[in-house]
Amino acid sequence: MDLLALTEAARKVIVSPGRASVITNEHRLPEIDPSTVETPDLQLFHFGFSICSQKVRAVLDELGLAFGSNQYAGPIEYENYTPEYVRLRLASEVAQQARFVSSYSGGSSVESEGFDPLVVPTLVDTGSGKILADSKLICLHLTRQYRDRIDLLPEDLEAEIMAQIDHVDRTPHVAMLYGANPDHDTRPEEIQARMPGIYQKKYKKIADFMARVADEPELIAAYEAKLAKERAAEGFVVDAEAMSAAIALSEELVQGLEDTLTQSQGPWIFGDRFTLADIFWGVSLIRLAYLGNAGFWGETANRPNVRAYYDRIIQRPCLIHGVLTWPGSGRRMPTS
Repeated sequence: MDLLALTEAARKVIVSPGRASVITNEHRLPEIDPSTVETPDLQLFHFGFSICSQKVRAVLDELGLAFGSNQYAGPIEYENYTPEYVRLRLASEVAQQARFVSSYSGGSSVESEGFDPLVVPTLVDTGSGKILADSKLICLHLTRQYRDRIDLLPEDLEAEIMAQIDHVDRTPHVAMLYGANPDHDTRPEEIQARMPGIYQKKYKKIADFMARVADEPELIAAYEAKLAKERAAEGFVVDAEAMSAAIALSEELVQGLEDTLTQSQGPWIFGDRFTLADIFWGVSLIRLAYLGNAGFWGETANRPNVRAYYDRIIQRPCLIHGVLTWPGSGRRMPTS
């Protein structure tokens, strides 16, 4: 495996050169032309709007790490569907160990959903020679590798932090993006407007790319797995019962956060210690609010601890930089 060649090939499919940049301590938003500075060891392939990408960007920011930002375009271009990017993901350790995705529940956990070879983010760490292709694994790698900067995963809290991360990964954010609340569609108008025909666009792009790799059975299998997932998703998001259950699960998980915060003796989930759990929950709550579900912790919801926590967490610089003000994160991202 030629790590650098795979990385460069995946970078070259970015149509707009302006979406490739370098993030530094002085510039935490994508403003620096990569040709003008030294190439960082960390190279992130991501979307602006992807919730899993947002988790990783927030961790990178909290740790103060420089990285190459390779921001793909989603609907229309689907640069993450290109064979060059899929080859990069298939070279990751998790791709060798996990089963391919084949069904859909609206969540993003590799453990429960399987490995999707076409999604973002992917992190290449040229310093350690690793390709990491799952947001949770990426965040854990960064947290452990750079623990000397900030310890976001203290050993005495690791089990409890991982439990909170799993709660966030169970939250069906993706289903609530593509599918409407059967009682009332709370999603932003720009999201609602993009949904008609979106699955057909995905199928067409996948078919086009499959035709380019007919002699590569591993890539064909990856594309077929993605097709199976998206066909299941297309049925899921128009199933009123499935969507109602997804929304109910999300609110149940927010109630679990309320219960946890009730026991906390400080501003964060684990008292005065800001951890990886706070980053994951912060990203989750911002997405839920963006999709019109801030009522889960609104005035009538009787979840005052989540409400106060949300107001604190959105002031955290890592979430401001990695989510709220990052280009392409969403035009109506909540700031208060």
